[in-house]
Amino acid sequence: MPRSSTYEVVLDASLFTPAQLQPTAVGRLAFQAGTRWLRDHVCGHRTLVSEHRVGFVLWAWQLEYDRPLRFPDADEALVDVRARVRGPRSSQLEMEMTVSGPAGVAVRTRATSVPLRLSGDQALSGAPTTLPDSFVAGFHDDEVERSPYLSPVRGLLAQFEREGERIASHTTTFRVHRHHCEVADQWYWVESLGFAGGAREECVLRHGRKVPELRRALAEGIRRVDATWLRAGQLWDQLRVHTTVHRHGGRVAFVHELGLADGGSADGFDGGPYAIVVEHV
Repeated sequence: MPRSSTYEVVLDASLFTPAQLQPTAVGRLAFQAGTRWLRDHVCGHRTLVSEHRVGFVLWAWQLEYDRPLRFPDADEALVDVRARVRGPRSSQLEMEMTVSGPAGVAVRTRATSVPLRLSGDQALSGAPTTLPDSFVAGFHDDEVERSPYLSPVRGLLAQFEREGERIASHTTTFRVHRHHCEVADQWYWVESLGFAGGAREECVLRHGRKVPELRRALAEGIRRVDATWLRAGQLWDQLRVHTTVHRHGGRVAFVHELGLADGGSADGFDGGPYAIVVEHV
């Protein structure tokens, strides 16, 4: 049976909007949970980076809200996390987390990372690689999946364009400051969810009067998030977040493309988007 790490977290008001756990708060809980699983069962994150010269870059993340969990509901929540190696050549590390409150599982996340062989510099530079055999050996047979995880983001975008209706668009800029970064002075991936959430709110403020259904994104919260990361933002980068809103299947989805501002390419990004975040309302 796949191993899990299960523990209690104390809840405080900073983790919530009026409607739900904040997506960025869930992201922080998920990152901590994955790090804890590695420490408990295979190898601590610090040891992996500093001694084995292996790092991970998050490639795809999925968040689903199952049952309500709001600040007045509970003093604590139960976190459960499991991990597995994926891909025919052990090219992915996948973490699945649930956060449960009094009504049961409130949120589910799936994080899929790809490994890097680190060069040893302070910037944690690295090149794509497969997971070392010594690392994979720490996983049980039922924690190894030979098929790779495939991100749904590109398929969702094509579906929205083919079957949906574009009802609004907006562009917002942010700068990556040090409090948005991790130890290597590149953005902490959770903060890019925050940039997307900020862009959603700016879009609602701009277009909410003309398109009242957008306001539901603020009043009722988000149902699901699908995200993929293609490149990492760096300290002091000026980011452009281009948001398009689609009506599809009776619901609304916000698509945020994050990249460098003032890019020279046709889409306005230098070298294409750094990340794409889809928020389903």
